[in-house]
Amino acid sequence: MNRLKLTIIFAVLSLTAFSQIKKIEVAKKEIVGKIAPGGAITLTMECYRYEDDTYLFRYLDTKFSKIEVWKDFKIKSTEDFNTLYSYLEEGFSKMPEEAMLLNIGDGYLILRFSKFLGGKVVKIAHSTSDSETAIVGYTNLYTVKQINKLFGKTK
Repeated sequence: MNRLKLTIIFAVLSLTAFSQIKKIEVAKKEIVGKIAPGGAITLTMECYRYEDDTYLFRYLDTKFSKIEVWKDFKIKSTEDFNTLYSYLEEGFSKMPEEAMLLNIGDGYLILRFSKFLGGKVVKIAHSTSDSETAIVGYTNLYTVKQINKLFGKTK
């Protein structure tokens, strides 16, 4: 009798263990733009738009020169996406000496504008707090043309 109870308990437990696997729908995304300075082989940053109007920026972290690590941050709406682009445009036109700190909801972006080889460039730092000690990663230096391409803008 004990064996029968044990067998029934084991059968019920094994059935519930298999029912825990569930299929998850993967959100569809489309590429907005990408930056590949040396062609497709040297992709360093890309932007995707999801169906719910969130944007994912994936970038090759340049914090370490010998380790290749991809990191990302999200922008939660098309309005915020356009606001980020307008801050980048403003920075390129005014070239502020101080870094520009932007709150993106679940983190911060630090935009540093400078001149390099006679052209205007921006370096974006991704941080978990408004302190510069919590920086998660850095992008490469990007020109106005590359930022326009990343955001899918044609000028």
